[in-house]
Amino acid sequence: MSTTGRKFLTSINWPVVSSVLSKHTEITKSLGVFRKGYEEAERQLVQLKDADRAIDFAHYRRVLKNTEIVDKLEKMAKAQKATKVDLASQLATISAFEAKAVA
Repeated sequence: MSTTGRKFLTSINWPVVSSVLSKHTEITKSLGVFRKGYEEAERQLVQLKDADRAIDFAHYRRVLKNTEIVDKLEKMAKAQKATKVDLASQLATISAFEAKAVA
């Protein structure tokens, strides 16, 4: 989700929205489900960002008999480089869609 979308969702005063829509129970339920799903996705995102991504190749060398495989995999992992992709056009499209949906 874009920064604009996050700002919008965090700026919503959920108790006020719920009280205003109290007569419309289905809308209130749907908003509650949406909010919980958003909060769960944010929590998982934070967990994934904080997760340790290191591979313990020494452990696999101790466990496996064929250590050549582990050596090859370690060499491949160290040679792997992250590539940068220009997502500006996709993000602009998403932002335009969000702005249209929110308006």
